[in-house]
Amino acid sequence: MVSMARNVRIHRVGVRVQVVFDVLGSTAFRAAAAIALAAAVGSGISGCKPHVGSSCTAGQAACLDKTSGLFCGADNKYAAMSCNGGCSISGRDVTCDNAQAALGDGCAEVGDVACETDKKNALQCGNDHKFGIGETCKGPRGCVVNGNAIDCDNDTSDIGDPCHTIGDYACTSDKALLLRCNDHKMDPLNSCRGPKACRIFELPQEKKIDFVCDDSVAQENDPCDTNGEEACTMDKKAMFVCKSNKFVSYKACPGGMGCTYEEHGDKYACDEGHAAPAGNAVPTNAGAKSAGPKKKGK
Repeated sequence: MVSMARNVRIHRVGVRVQVVFDVLGSTAFRAAAAIALAAAVGSGISGCKPHVGSSCTAGQAACLDKTSGLFCGADNKYAAMSCNGGCSISGRDVTCDNAQAALGDGCAEVGDVACETDKKNALQCGNDHKFGIGETCKGPRGCVVNGNAIDCDNDTSDIGDPCHTIGDYACTSDKALLLRCNDHKMDPLNSCRGPKACRIFELPQEKKIDFVCDDSVAQENDPCDTNGEEACTMDKKAMFVCKSNKFVSYKACPGGMGCTYEEHGDKYACDEGHAAPAGNAVPTNAGAKSAGPKKKGK
């Protein structure tokens, strides 16, 4: 059984960029004056309202309405940005609150993060200045804005889901597989088709969560992360062994007891249908996949 841990209960995707444009200051985002003046400078005609595609100078910004704004792109043209939490002017600042956004919404700062409006995904601002899915948040807590950061509960994910942190772990929605984040997508790591399936429990004192995967039974070619470990077939009539990180046929167990697993001793037995010396239980070869026994759970 696989048991893995992370340092926090809910994976933090990243720190949000608070999009505040200092109208007169020297920050990376600045405009020449308040919105009306910024528009006049951007267009070269006093009083002309800025719009998507009109000329601007690096750092200029404007509010189109209460929920959308403009920022000056690398081509010195205004581009749209979503401000679902509000676009406002305060003194010298144009502030765009994009803590929640929709997939494909415009964004000013590459790498900025937001929660999708339905809270099912964490979004990240790409090089095209559009919000794309950075990580799925299929766990019960979803995606939550937490000050200048977002928390994404990705403890439930599915094969191929995007993920932020390499080496992160999750259970599939059907609890039948343990997944690992490789190259920013969730890949199968280990089959968890046993009665305790794949589950998560918290260790508050250690500020960790444990992932537990019951791989006492499996299907042929299911993933496994420790070569040499064993599992019973789903019908308990044969035994698999992990080879090249796949469960493959090992031996038939046609006897009345079939293939059995003893959790207390962490060992398998295969009834091959003929007399055998006492104590012929076959010990597992895998041992622990982390601290503790291979099979673990409450």
